[in-house]
Amino acid sequence: MVRHALINELKNHKSDYLPIYGTEKCFKVILDGLHPPTSKSGIAPVDKWFTTPDMGHIIATCYNRVVVLLTLPEKGICVTYFPIRSAPPLKPHSNIMCLCLIPDHFLHVLLKEDCLLPPPCTKWMNNKIGEVEKWHFAFMDRQAAFNELMSKEAKPPKKRTNENNPIMCDTPTPEKRNKNLKSWKTWKKTNI
Repeated sequence: MVRHALINELKNHKSDYLPIYGTEKCFKVILDGLHPPTSKSGIAPVDKWFTTPDMGHIIATCYNRVVVLLTLPEKGICVTYFPIRSAPPLKPHSNIMCLCLIPDHFLHVLLKEDCLLPPPCTKWMNNKIGEVEKWHFAFMDRQAAFNELMSKEAKPPKKRTNENNPIMCDTPTPEKRNKNLKSWKTWKKTNI
């Protein structure tokens, strides 16, 4: 049932989602991903998995709810998805759906009332339609508190790089390549 609702949302409001997804091709990939898998094994292939950067907007708009994604810093960013074209109900705080992403799985998480929320998705900020700005205003204080808390949080260690000790690659000139080729041919004749 959820898949059908999301498919109908995308098909019926394609013009609302195209600016978010950028291209017709990307829109089609997301729409195709919502159709049930054809394999009989019962295991959904990766292209049929729920992906939040792409589908958070659809769920929020289809069900007129705030969708919050919580994840580990190494897996992505925590973000809030608001509906893209409808004003919030009288009590928008009671309409929050929270998903927690752990490697390759989602969990439905129940949040405490007035909990802190991550900032809104950038694509929502750039593509909201009509009165939806009211969603952001309704949660702005909780998002500001979340950002403040995260600024104090210890960041994961930076991955080691060789930026201070780069590997220099030399692209040989045609003359040098010919010289190396001649050396190789000479070695090959004498050793093979």
